[in-house]
Amino acid sequence: MKRLIFGIFAVVLFLGIAGSAQAVDSPFVIDNVPNVVGVGVAMVPDYLGSDNYQGAAAPFFRWTFAGQERYLQFMVTELSLNLVNRPDFALGPVLNIRFGRNDDVEDDRVKEMEEIDDTLEVGAFASYIWRDQKNPRHRFIASVEGLFDVGDVYNGGVGLANLRYWYPVNKPIDVLIGVGTTFGSSSYMDTYFGVDTKDARKSDLDEFTAGKGFRDWNATTAMVFHFSETWHLGVGVKYFMLVDDAANSPIVEDQGSTDQWVAGFGLAYAW
Repeated sequence: MKRLIFGIFAVVLFLGIAGSAQAVDSPFVIDNVPNVVGVGVAMVPDYLGSDNYQGAAAPFFRWTFAGQERYLQFMVTELSLNLVNRPDFALGPVLNIRFGRNDDVEDDRVKEMEEIDDTLEVGAFASYIWRDQKNPRHRFIASVEGLFDVGDVYNGGVGLANLRYWYPVNKPIDVLIGVGTTFGSSSYMDTYFGVDTKDARKSDLDEFTAGKGFRDWNATTAMVFHFSETWHLGVGVKYFMLVDDAANSPIVEDQGSTDQWVAGFGLAYAW
């Protein structure tokens, strides 16, 4: 039983550019682990929409209140608190740091654009969790999250929705298949994908105004290896297909790629 409790977690490598150009949302997912701490490393895009990649690393942890389902979780850039004491539902506030874009990007034209500062987002999340009563490692999670800029950078909001299905293929290995999407307000989309008159003049890119809409559709596959009751390794890859105005932006269509990949691994200690 202890193995079942401690051994179920996922390091889903959707590691979003910690300390780098632009953060992708919710870099790891940890499911059904009372207490865990670890670090993940991954290959990530130079900026969201870039066709250049670089390495990144970030920590994560989860701490569950004794005898409860409530927990505090930090995932690379995001701090969340589950306020609901139920095994099948989670709900609570979120704080997130969204990294901007600076002139460290490799693309010669994009680096000439005005820098985008890092910002703080606040919001909330909700998750529904179904578990097989005979084997809690076999489970399904549906989650939504809304984030709003309070750092006066893009003055808008971002919504995320994800479905994750876990299946234990054998005693030491769990496999994940997930799908999701991201929706951005007009101010969010135009800040990160737009090219205004000044940027167009400096970078020689076409002017472009991005409106609200879906930013991407994404798919994830990952595998978790349970070496013991305390040590676990997650490996995985996530694919983003940028769509609509995100895909049509000159920084993506002309200078980057609509196909975005994140791949890597994470090592975790649970207790």
